[in-house]
Parts: sequence; structure tokens; C-alpha cells
Amino acid sequence: MKQALFWGSWFTTLGTTGLLFLWSLPLSPFTYPGTTANEAAIIFFPVMGLRWLSIASTLIIVVMAWGRRLNLATSSVIGLTILVLALHLILGLVNIGIMNVWLSVEPMKTRTTNAVYAGIYFGLPMFWILLTASLMLRFTQLRN
Repeated sequence: MKQALFWGSWFTTLGTTGLLFLWSLPLSPFTYPGTTANEAAIIFFPVMGLRWLSIASTLIIVVMAWGRRLNLATSSVIGLTILVLALHLILGLVNIGIMNVWLSVEPMKTRTTNAVYAGIYFGLPMFWILLTASLMLRFTQLRN
């Protein structure tokens, strides 16, 4: 059951990241000069929220699985889960800030700065989902 929930959340994260990427193709740096963001960019937020909730569920499942594997006490697993979710919250807020800077209309932005912002915006969740997948696959190998 936990494996199905993990992989369902993992593919949800991957799918929402792909959807956000497709929606971002008309923007700079993917298209030059790229369209400027307007009020319609608000549609990014619910999809981003779903993506970060899916990442959070994968993190919780991985922490619980590894806590059981390492025979940690329940209080240690809870503390580790809170710590990982706090880090996840901080990185999620950084991701929202990066998106805000990337989509904001400033005269000093260049294609290179937009590429850096887009790289961080898409790279941060991709780092999380690759990390959780590798940890879960490693856990599955060790269990068998």
C-alpha cells in the first residue's frame, strides 16, 4: 500500500512538473523574447501546491520506511519527519520566490537570468523527486 501511495505521489509530482514546464514554454528563456506573465499566471499556484504536497507525501513515506529499517524509536521518526518537512517548506517557499522573480516584469532581466530562475524553479522539485525515488529504490533493494 505504501509503495503504491509513494509511486502515485511520485508520478503526480513528475506530471505536475511536466505540466508546469509545458505552460512555461511561451515564457523567457524558452522563447525569446518570451511573453510577459500576467494575471493568468495564477493558474501556476494550485498546480505548484499539488506538486509540493505530492513531494511532501513521498518524503513522509521515505522517512517512515527508513526509520523502520534503521529501527529508530517512534519519537525519532516523528522528529526526523518534522525536520524533513520543515526543510521541504523552506525549499517550497524559496521555489515560490524564484517563480515570482522569474515571472515578474523587470526591465533589467536578461535571458540568462531568466534561464537561471527557470533552472532553479524546475531543478529544485526535480532534485527532491530524484532523491526520494533513489532512497525508496534503495530501501526496496535492501528489504529484498
